[in-house]
Amino acid sequence: MSNKATKEYADILKKYMKKFSLDIVDIVFLAKSTNKKNIQALLDYKGGLTLETQEAISAIFGLRYFEFGNPNQPIPKLESLPEKTKLRIAFRKQEGTPKEITYTHSNINQQIADVITNFNIGDEFLAEDIANSILKEYEITYSASQIIDRINKSFKEVIIKTDRKETNRKGRGPKPIYYKLIKQKS
Repeated sequence: MSNKATKEYADILKKYMKKFSLDIVDIVFLAKSTNKKNIQALLDYKGGLTLETQEAISAIFGLRYFEFGNPNQPIPKLESLPEKTKLRIAFRKQEGTPKEITYTHSNINQQIADVITNFNIGDEFLAEDIANSILKEYEITYSASQIIDRINKSFKEVIIKTDRKETNRKGRGPKPIYYKLIKQKS
């Protein structure tokens, strides 16, 4: 799609979204062949869509891609829209504007760094030992696998995996592996 055509398509989509009080998440939900990032890029004039996605968006309004992309095409009446679209419009009217949920950044790296300052170089420990220390110190629960993931990604210069396993552990599944502090994180 050329920049002019992309802008025209984006402007038409904005007009339809405004007319029916739909949000980007509603377009993504109804079209199913795209994601929020792609629609946002289109509406910001920073991206285009595949023909398949254009057709899927057009179908939301009971049109084909060439009809929807025609700036002279009249906007369909609410009654003529596909049932699924009418239900989504009613849902959006009832729910209002969707709220953006932002997740707080985990401080797991800082918490691990704080905990390992209590260790001496050469100390061996299990991932669950760090998880338990964080729970005790910060009252936050992390799984051993979350700790292992952080060790592997952020602490590989200061913590190494040993060949020693916790053999006193009973039950099924692999035995936990010990880690060793080789230097303090700077």
